[in-house]
Amino acid sequence: MSIGTFFIANSYASSHIAPTYHPSLSVVLQIEIRNSDGVLVAYIEPSIFYLRNINLIHDYLDQKDEKNKTILTIDENTYEVIEWSHKSKIRESWEQQSGYQLGYKGYGILNARLNGSISQEGDIVTAYWKITRPV
Repeated sequence: MSIGTFFIANSYASSHIAPTYHPSLSVVLQIEIRNSDGVLVAYIEPSIFYLRNINLIHDYLDQKDEKNKTILTIDENTYEVIEWSHKSKIRESWEQQSGYQLGYKGYGILNARLNGSISQEGDIVTAYWKITRPV
């Protein structure tokens, strides 16, 4: 399991600026890609994330179902842990997966950078998200 490094704003995607720590979020993303027969063909844990709009991220997390949320207390600090998954189907052969985006209200609010994988039409991509934030 990896905890992501954050870049603040989308312009950093094309430059070599050192990662920026963001104290209000801890993000874990696990991505599995299965072929149309259900066989696992790729497993990816990105470690670099681009926060595009922190306010929309918190708004998005506030809207998640309560069954996806748990409260965690560590050393008198209280955190909310939100977990969910999302499935999508690859529409075209040889689609390269080099990033994964969390969208909300028509905006990409959190992007994950991947080393990449080549997918075939019909492959199923499942993203397992776990975001922890202070309460």
